[in-house]
Amino acid sequence: MGVQQAFQPLRRHGWIRIIGLLLLAAALPACTGIKLGYNNGVDLAVWWLDGYVDLDKSQTRQLREDLVLLQRQHRQQQLPSYAEWLNQAQTLVANDLAPEQICSMGNQVRGFVDELLLSGESAATTLALSLTPAQLAQLERKYAKNNAEFRKEWLAPEPAEMRAKRYDKALERAEMVYGRVTPAQKALIRQQVELSGFDPQLLYAERQRRQTDILQTLRQLQRAAPGAADTLQAVRGLLQRATHSPQAAYRSYVAALAQQDCQGMAAVHNSTTAKQREAAVRWLGSYEKSLQELVAQR
Repeated sequence: MGVQQAFQPLRRHGWIRIIGLLLLAAALPACTGIKLGYNNGVDLAVWWLDGYVDLDKSQTRQLREDLVLLQRQHRQQQLPSYAEWLNQAQTLVANDLAPEQICSMGNQVRGFVDELLLSGESAATTLALSLTPAQLAQLERKYAKNNAEFRKEWLAPEPAEMRAKRYDKALERAEMVYGRVTPAQKALIRQQVELSGFDPQLLYAERQRRQTDILQTLRQLQRAAPGAADTLQAVRGLLQRATHSPQAAYRSYVAALAQQDCQGMAAVHNSTTAKQREAAVRWLGSYEKSLQELVAQR
């Protein structure tokens, strides 16, 4: 639990990363490596994507050129907004937080993601037009492998084992933000995990839906051989469906889980001491400083 979860929306949905939108997300897990990760974001994105579709030399060259331009624009136009968000968040976490405030912070981050997707549509369209049937077959095999790993990690364990795993992760995140937590806070975090409506089966079903949508859309584009404008529209729709599921039941689940998470995070945050909140402020401040330094590297 904790403020760090506000960044989780930036690390969602694999296909977003496929088109190179790792430029920020890949850097966020460890503050000490954020500048290194961001400055090497293009190489990371190309390497990551190559593992999915086995890029040829021409695709690699074009993708790298597109991502260099995208990263340059992102550094100048979007990173300052992220730094400002972090600055505002520091003021908020110094005080008690209502669930609505935490949800609002998360909504702002999702807005950043949508903006990032919009800026990457052109690169995604160019890439989609270049993919071959063999590469889509490779992508399908990669999905199957990843799904097997997901089932092993999230579906195979017994419920008690899964809750223990989620508790350990939540505790790790809380201590990353606040430092050492008290036994009472650990009990509160465990309670939030126990009460959570988290459902890996629903996540897996949505994961499969997105993968099927991606493969079907890309194969339809290949069969129809549309122009760039038609492909851009198809890619835009695909990105929208990846981030905003067309399944009403899943959207309701996500909304309910988000509200539950906001309530749980507020409860944990409001139990923290002045010293712990100072640690959270420093943690956010270190990210803000790193982003400001990245912006200055123009």
